[in-house]
Amino acid sequence: MSVSYCRIFAVVVGAVTGVFALAAQSQQATKSNAGHDASNPVHAIVLPQYAPEISTGPNVDTYRKYCLVCHSAQYVAMQPRFPQAVWEREVKKMIDAYGAVIPEADQHEIVEYLVAVRGPSKSR
Repeated sequence: MSVSYCRIFAVVVGAVTGVFALAAQSQQATKSNAGHDASNPVHAIVLPQYAPEISTGPNVDTYRKYCLVCHSAQYVAMQPRFPQAVWEREVKKMIDAYGAVIPEADQHEIVEYLVAVRGPSKSR
């Protein structure tokens, strides 16, 4: 019988502790909102919008359509210059390893774009 009373006591203590914790949180929330306008509970921050800078080149629209789904607009600009064979492997890796859904004809267009903007330097 004493085990039942212990369980009841534990439940009551837990409930009372929970009530006090909720009351304390409510008081703290009221204090933190004291400086805000109560008639307008919505606050917003408007961040500037910058147009992404994408290098122009052949098939840039195909690149935008498939590559910008996962990559930032600046991603290609950060890459080293690669020959066509490396860009072909990179596009294939995006399909095979990461599940990019790019039709075969568009894969070739993307590689053409990548070679045009980040292929071997034209000065060599």
